[in-house]
Amino acid sequence: MTIRRLDPSDWARFREIRLDMLRTAPTAFGSTQEEWAAKPERDIRDWLAKIHTLGLFDGPRLVGTAAFHRQTSPRATHRAEVIAVYLRPAARGQGHALTLLAALADAAKTQGIVQLDLHVADWNAPAIALYERAGFATTGRMPRAMRHGGRFSDTLIMVRALDTP
Repeated sequence: MTIRRLDPSDWARFREIRLDMLRTAPTAFGSTQEEWAAKPERDIRDWLAKIHTLGLFDGPRLVGTAAFHRQTSPRATHRAEVIAVYLRPAARGQGHALTLLAALADAAKTQGIVQLDLHVADWNAPAIALYERAGFATTGRMPRAMRHGGRFSDTLIMVRALDTP
């Protein structure tokens, strides 16, 4: 397995895995499969140019992703939000997600980011456990943060400081 940053030339690979993640876990992400299926190539290339996205590759096949988006407000540029964390089912349970998150943290540090934030559905115990193993701590809860059909779910807010041991 290798990890590298995705760039706009990876748009088709990223689109394919993004559609897979939204199809496989539709209530775990803020975006929808329909939304991403309708995105033109240009928009996906722009997304990859703006969002620091790492890809986990098994040979030529993209099997996992993790990304961060740096905050743009002048007083918040020390923070980034972790998004699009996903591993295809066959790549799970082997420690790859933890390795991918460690690489993402290292990449953030090199850009001067000192804190990573993320939101995770409160029902997603495997993801919460992963994030805790990666050094994230729950700092809050947003009630009714997501709505899927007529059902609401809460979101946990998790944070990892990158400038402290």
